[in-house]
Amino acid sequence: MIVKSLKKEWNVNDCTHGERRILHYLNIDVWIDGKQNVKAYGKLLDEVERISGLDEENFKDMSMTDMDILLQAIFLDYQKVSKKKAGG
Repeated sequence: MIVKSLKKEWNVNDCTHGERRILHYLNIDVWIDGKQNVKAYGKLLDEVERISGLDEENFKDMSMTDMDILLQAIFLDYQKVSKKKAGG
């Protein structure tokens, strides 16, 4: 599937139903009592990276912030969240 982020198109692996469920449950742990759990968010993005099929070569010239932006965009596409609903 193609994900558009950081002024580029990225070809990433499709996400299965089971993988979408895993990501959904990881996402639940990100927000606890209205506060972001940064460690849980990191685990979520690590799982998105694993599923996406992107590797170190894709990220070699990228800042950590841009890497997180890309992985968040992939996550939203995997979860079928419209950019309008996500505030984008």
